[in-house]
Amino acid sequence: MRKNSLKEQGILPDDRFTRFAVSIIKPYYLRKVIGKENIDTSRPAVFTCNHGKTVGPVTSVLSMPVRFRPWINACMLNREEATDTIMRTFRNKLRFLGAKTKRRLIWWFSKPMCYVLNSFRPIPVYKGMPKESVGTIEQSVEALRNGDNILIFPEKPGDHYSTESYKVFNTGFAALGKAYYDKTGQCLDFYPMWSDPRGIRFIIGRPVRYDPSGDDHAEKLRISAELKKRMLELKDTIMR
Repeated sequence: MRKNSLKEQGILPDDRFTRFAVSIIKPYYLRKVIGKENIDTSRPAVFTCNHGKTVGPVTSVLSMPVRFRPWINACMLNREEATDTIMRTFRNKLRFLGAKTKRRLIWWFSKPMCYVLNSFRPIPVYKGMPKESVGTIEQSVEALRNGDNILIFPEKPGDHYSTESYKVFNTGFAALGKAYYDKTGQCLDFYPMWSDPRGIRFIIGRPVRYDPSGDDHAEKLRISAELKKRMLELKDTIMR
């Protein structure tokens, strides 16, 4: 039997350059994917994964067995804003380079980076901008109604993979449960995932399902808290 291509598996965007780049990188990041049987592929869902700086996003792209659209900070989708953001991140690093040289290098790097990020048809996230955040939820619900899965990195880790870093775990994404239910009458599933920093395994857990019977705010907090709990349980399992 002919082996399906990456595109036919539905993992990658249609952009040729991104498919080529992932096909080059994938052999070096091959991981054992555990828990694929937990996914109900007959319905769209939200997938939440640990970030671990760049490791989580990269391994999610290479390991997830379903097509998805990611939430990405809006500032990383525009070359000018991405350059400014990266400059702030690296302001105390690469000190041997002058500010102009550093910015020139980042400006050069930001063009292909923004191109690749945008090729995944991302849904932009606007931090600290409530009105724009409503648009993020609306776009996500529309994507789900069109059959797309959503990929989100809800935590704010202070360092690589420490349990302590999960004291800050965003809850806003869980509003998708109510928003999707209001539009479709269907209960949305949220899947916890964990990427092993050692490059060995990528694990997908059992979903948390939205429950429309309770208080809206309490349900949002329940979903995020349960996902956090399950993600840390996956971490404990995979790091043994």
